[in-house]
Amino acid sequence: MIKRTIALLLALLIAASGFVACSGGGEPVSSGKPKDEIGTRLLSFSQTQSTEDMKLINGKPVSIIGYMSTLSPISGEFMYLMNLPYQSCPFCVPNTTQLANTIAVYAKSKDGFEFTDRAIKVTGILEFGDYTDEFGYEYNYRIKDAEYTIIDTDDLDPKLKLWQQLASTDVISEVYRMYEYVNFLCFWPSYTAKFEGGSDYLYPNDVISFYQVDGAQYNYGYKEGYFDGIIAEIESVSKTDFAALVENIRKAEALAKEAIAELEAGNYAAVKEYSNTFGDGRVQYKMNRADEFNSKMQETYREFAAWLATWEI
Repeated sequence: MIKRTIALLLALLIAASGFVACSGGGEPVSSGKPKDEIGTRLLSFSQTQSTEDMKLINGKPVSIIGYMSTLSPISGEFMYLMNLPYQSCPFCVPNTTQLANTIAVYAKSKDGFEFTDRAIKVTGILEFGDYTDEFGYEYNYRIKDAEYTIIDTDDLDPKLKLWQQLASTDVISEVYRMYEYVNFLCFWPSYTAKFEGGSDYLYPNDVISFYQVDGAQYNYGYKEGYFDGIIAEIESVSKTDFAALVENIRKAEALAKEAIAELEAGNYAAVKEYSNTFGDGRVQYKMNRADEFNSKMQETYREFAAWLATWEI
């Protein structure tokens, strides 16, 4: 996956510092959940959206409830913990390898973790830093020296049962792919691709071909009724309980249409390279409203990330 170089977007998406308030004493304010046991803080996925708050509990014992992703090394040395079941891959910020709504958890035992698809409570030490694991995923904190216990979910709240039902459809993964598509439309001038003459930036005609042609490098499933199809799948589970997600998808759809209109109207300019990707001053295009699209993409994606983090046991 080719990373784009808009650092402001990535920083804001990862920090998301408005999601969790801090107390005057420097520790995150509780979301209403009690501490797990003496000296151990019970975290929520909403709290983990803020890297600044995670810094404040660096080195402290924590616990959190979630589900294992099926992707993990054969050794079981670590796993990816998510707040929804049945996910094969961790979630990332669009077009990056930076984890989102996913926590890397490293085992205390040399025998590693044994996989389970049931809900688990993980307990370990929160460690802050800059990490890139063997799969290439990047993250700013992890839980180390961890163990887990299986949680009984037989008496789940009815809404959480609905959440599990939604997760089993794979539609949340589809929403992430949707954001890859919207991200491409908003930031195509910063993308590169391989052509007969080698790697280069995209020209406007390339962009239209890439997002419309099945099998093209940046085709994420574009077709008439693309957004309606995602919403129909969500509403087949419940037409009311996931209204906030549907509203967010409609915002993403409006942003995609706006970006396409700008492209088709030719509202961009050819400039000399400004991202130093190739370092040879080649021609690159820049959207006239690049800053505005940057801001709208941040707002819309952060809204989705915050919504996703609220669904947990």
